[in-house]
Amino acid sequence: MAVLTGLAACGGIRPVAEEPLGRQETAQPRTATTGTPKVRSGWTSCAVDAPMEFSVPPPEALTAPRLGIDFAAATAVHCQLETKKRADGREDLVLTEGRATDLTALLAALRLPDLTPTPDLCTLEMPWVPNLLLLDRQNRWVRPGLPVTGCGKPRAEVSNAVRGLRLTTVSEKVVRQLKSAGAAASGCQQDWSDVIAAETRDPTAPPRSGRVSIPSPAPLRVCVFRVPAQEQQTAQPTGTFEYGSVLPRQRRAAIERAFAALLPATRCSAVAERFAVLQAADVTGGDVVYVELDRCRRVLTTPVYGPPTLAQANDALIALLEK
Repeated sequence: MAVLTGLAACGGIRPVAEEPLGRQETAQPRTATTGTPKVRSGWTSCAVDAPMEFSVPPPEALTAPRLGIDFAAATAVHCQLETKKRADGREDLVLTEGRATDLTALLAALRLPDLTPTPDLCTLEMPWVPNLLLLDRQNRWVRPGLPVTGCGKPRAEVSNAVRGLRLTTVSEKVVRQLKSAGAAASGCQQDWSDVIAAETRDPTAPPRSGRVSIPSPAPLRVCVFRVPAQEQQTAQPTGTFEYGSVLPRQRRAAIERAFAALLPATRCSAVAERFAVLQAADVTGGDVVYVELDRCRRVLTTPVYGPPTLAQANDALIALLEK
């Protein structure tokens, strides 16, 4: 809470940022909406009244009734998802509430008419739709419908007006952590798919058994991930970062010797609770090696060229990869 309070206090004035594109779908011109936006009382915050988990358009923004003259808007509120990088390297997905009071250009744009639906083909990209609310002086609020093009996307005048707002940040809420400080310091990702589980799920096409080797002569990074119980039941389990580092030269040499002594994998179908990923520290390509640290304890190498190879880990290798 102290971190969030400090962030909100020093938010200051900033221009509105553009949301990234999301999934693709065919845009459809809408039918003109009648009536007026629903007026709600007691605005609390973006996190309470207009929450977001992903950067997708608010579902009602393109279909809500259009702004009339009966609602005296005094403040625009724009709720945005942003990535915040902290001093320790941690990255969070943050829901930011920004407010602006100079609404002249915005209100003019919101009152523009819809354009006539086009008979031509429309592009497939997801349009940027602002998570935009308007407040009056009594703290009542509405979500205004946005005027659209012939392809059912927000008119450029609206997008330009929203991006031109001079927003004051009034609050920030962490939605979820994207990368921990430990993952950032180690050079590892926060999450990684359990490739061994995915590759061995199909009994009709298992990886070939054989010997594996160190990915490249470059410095080697090892990253260890823990697979939550609920993920172990999915088609492609995903692990969360536990620890990692670039291996010292002597430890790398010991791991290389351990790899040379591994035997072909035995049959096993259990999903590991923890696994390690070994790859070149400069991430310039080459083979990636996966090691299950418990249960089946298999080793999988995925070369740039050729099929993946499966071997059986032993106690010596597991001990070298443990923290």
